[in-house]
Amino acid sequence: MLTLEEKRAIINYRRQKAYDSLKEVEALTQLAFWNLAGNRLYYAAYHMASALLLDKG
Repeated sequence: MLTLEEKRAIINYRRQKAYDSLKEVEALTQLAFWNLAGNRLYYAAYHMASALLLDKG
């Protein structure tokens, strides 16, 4: 079982991964790398969803 501090650390890590992926999307769309941008959007949603699921149980 995770402690509250461990849980918060994992949630913050996953949220940061989501935000980092979104920053990558901005750069990739400027270069017209649409497939890669779509991939990064998928992972942004994945990381944020996993953070929310962990947060809400």
